[in-house]
Amino acid sequence: MVVLARRTNGNGRAVSLSHVSEETMISRRYLEQLAIGLKGNALIRGKSGRGGGYTLARSPDKITIRDIIESTIGPINIVECALQPEICAISDVCECRQLYRVINDRITSVMDTVVLSDIVDARRLRSMVTALDAGLEASCRVKHKD
Repeated sequence: MVVLARRTNGNGRAVSLSHVSEETMISRRYLEQLAIGLKGNALIRGKSGRGGGYTLARSPDKITIRDIIESTIGPINIVECALQPEICAISDVCECRQLYRVINDRITSVMDTVVLSDIVDARRLRSMVTALDAGLEASCRVKHKD
């Protein structure tokens, strides 16, 4: 996705998976599998024929990291019962389930905050990570202050 965001820059030219593979050193076969989910969730568009390949279906400012990850691997879920309590016989009395839900919520919250254009711009990404890290650190200090 980063390669597509850098290469297309709104010019509409498609980027081949072979090019993405060369640039990222990720196998073309694996990229083909990822492209299926990304296309299915309308994050990329495919173009056939000469000059074919893929382009972003939306602006990089409108594609969250969560969109990308969940399109390729499914919902963020550190343990199945966090989102599906009915699959666990002890979910009603489990001491850990609420913690798992909070962890899931924190992870998805961060992933909703970061968009593809943040990753494309290294300075923006560093600033974003610094801000997220400072916020998490402050949150932990407040909760553990006795």
